[in-house]
Amino acid sequence: MPLARPAIAALGASQCVFWGILYYAFAVLLVPIGSTFNTSATVVAGAFSLGLAVSAVLAPLVGRWLDRGHGLTLLRGGAMGAAGLLWLWSQIHGIASLYAVWFGLGITMALVLYETAFAILTRAIADNADRLRALASVTVFGGLASTIFLPLVGAGVTHFGWRTTLQLLVAIWLVAVLAIERWLAPSLQRSALAAPPPTPAAPAPIATALLIQVSAPFVLATFATMAVTTVLIPALVAEGHALTSAASVLSMLGIMQLPGRIGLWRGIGRITAPGLLLVPLLLQMFGLGVLAMSASLPGAVIGVAVIGLGAGLHTVARPWVVPQIFGVQSAGRANGAIARAQGIARASGPLMAVAAYGQFGRQAVFGALALCLLLCCPIALATAQRCTHRRD
Repeated sequence: MPLARPAIAALGASQCVFWGILYYAFAVLLVPIGSTFNTSATVVAGAFSLGLAVSAVLAPLVGRWLDRGHGLTLLRGGAMGAAGLLWLWSQIHGIASLYAVWFGLGITMALVLYETAFAILTRAIADNADRLRALASVTVFGGLASTIFLPLVGAGVTHFGWRTTLQLLVAIWLVAVLAIERWLAPSLQRSALAAPPPTPAAPAPIATALLIQVSAPFVLATFATMAVTTVLIPALVAEGHALTSAASVLSMLGIMQLPGRIGLWRGIGRITAPGLLLVPLLLQMFGLGVLAMSASLPGAVIGVAVIGLGAGLHTVARPWVVPQIFGVQSAGRANGAIARAQGIARASGPLMAVAAYGQFGRQAVFGALALCLLLCCPIALATAQRCTHRRD
């Protein structure tokens, strides 16, 4: 029995809430929390970095649990744990408590964000086209997280303060948990009852060389996106543009991820593995090239918009491609290993990009990243060719 559409919608809506609160809200809460505890933004941001690091370290372990079919259990447990930790966050009275809470939230991030959602869809939907459509649907919901929650949290902090805002976010979080219990869990249970019992088998080993091959384009693209996020605003301001204009340009990065995912959802029957793996790289490479060659604000808008299109497609590509290469039974482990590498790239990208920008300038940084993505295209093509020879 295929997964019901309301179940997929509930999973997507919950991802929007989970990403919006766990990932994007911190940027708005950073300054008021620093003011409350009379400390720098850097110290406060360290708690978020700790959570990201914990999530990245746990990704392979979570992947092994997902391969054993525990996706719904992990999602439920992580969601309830995060609700409690978010409430504790609203009650803290020092930086040490903030770091302790974010250590715990890092664990829940590994349990409730995209990796678990993707694993649930991968195991519940056998047909490749239906699976890709479901993945695109969920990421369209997830892509709305920043658009919805950044202004929502900003308004909450302005009118109620950060502690009350966090408590209101807990209420929204619990509504998402209820949606999972109302629509997703029953549909998954019906699908499990309709499916034949699985044949016990030892997990197949994952070849390290193949894992590196599949990982390389995704990790490099993540690193490049983080570099753009970190370097572009300081670069535009240094070149004489207003801070508000520079921030508006960068906001295109999130907004433009949606058209690609929506277009992918509407054009499922025409999607091929080479297209899904190569097109995002080429788009991001082109966007980086524009940022490297153009110093104008319109050029930056075009560059960021094209990079956003590519990044939106890349988010969907990995959970669709990995099961075809490594098999559904090993997809969780493979995705977990790739997610850990991407987490490292996400954490190291800002620091390395800022250092390179200070030494060589934005043209050199973006130009070098564009060249690296170009060199990754043959690797992506080789990965796509493997997809054409294996189907689940």
